[in-house]
Amino acid sequence: MADLSSLAAPPAVVTRSLTIGGRRASLRLEATIWDGLKDIAQSQGKSLEALCAEIHDSRTEGIPFATSVRVYVLNHFRSTAAGSTTLVA
Repeated sequence: MADLSSLAAPPAVVTRSLTIGGRRASLRLEATIWDGLKDIAQSQGKSLEALCAEIHDSRTEGIPFATSVRVYVLNHFRSTAAGSTTLVA
């Protein structure tokens, strides 16, 4: 059974600066989301900034960038678990 005690503590939030479309962007995400994002980028042979730029450019207008990243990471791992390759951010 999974250890759920880590859910009781507030998640560590990490802020990183990225260059997206020639502009600097600051992105604040939970450390576990950053870890997942790095794993996805590596598995796709992309840099973290390149993957973030793709997510940024394909997000729905009005949806915050950080939310789009979280949804992308969640959908990636859900579809991987289900054996699908379709991703939506």
